Amino acid sequence: MKKIFTIVFLVAALAAVWIFRVPAADLLSWFGNREAVVNSIEQLGMWGPLVLIVLLILQVFLAFIPGQALMVACGYVYGFGLGLLISWFGLFAGGQMAFALARRYGRPFAERWITPDILSKWDKAANGQGVGFYALSLVLPIFPNDAMCYVAGLGKIQSRRFTVANTLGRGLACLFTSAAGAFGSQLSIQSWVIIAFVVVLVCIGWLVVKNFKPNLLIA
Repeated sequence: MKKIFTIVFLVAALAAVWIFRVPAADLLSWFGNREAVVNSIEQLGMWGPLVLIVLLILQVFLAFIPGQALMVACGYVYGFGLGLLISWFGLFAGGQMAFALARRYGRPFAERWITPDILSKWDKAANGQGVGFYALSLVLPIFPNDAMCYVAGLGKIQSRRFTVANTLGRGLACLFTSAAGAFGSQLSIQSWVIIAFVVVLVCIGWLVVKNFKPNLLIA
């Protein structure tokens, strides 16, 4: 019976992929076109923020949804302040869900969304780390930002500590992307240099604290 169920499920899945191949292709194309995304969100009116929040939560689980583009779109459509709040809430909620589900259901669940190689690699890097490490891992592009939520769930960091890291890290990431969406065409090169300098200072500060006060960062 188990084999029969598996075969039926696979056949149904393949049939669904074939039937919905055109809408799926259109959806992928829509995600890749920022102007199309912005226009669609503007047409949604009062439902726009809710749709963005749902998409930002889903992108933590579905890699084909471009989180960065959605974050920039938040700032572009709703301005810096409201765009920051919308993207921050969506990413924070998605990160908390990924963390909680990975902690509850373990590696088999995480490997449904993140490749085993990435999980294994960053498991080792995150071993023994705490709030500072995870906060930066949710901001800096050298990390697989969304995957780090699953890594944290599989690790030893306490839930309340990850919540702090998720709040800080996602907030800082949304700060930059919302500014890019709201003021991207208005900010000078000097302004972007200052923003980059602030990011570097944050990284250096984390390294200094880690080296001299490690207890603050250990989960």
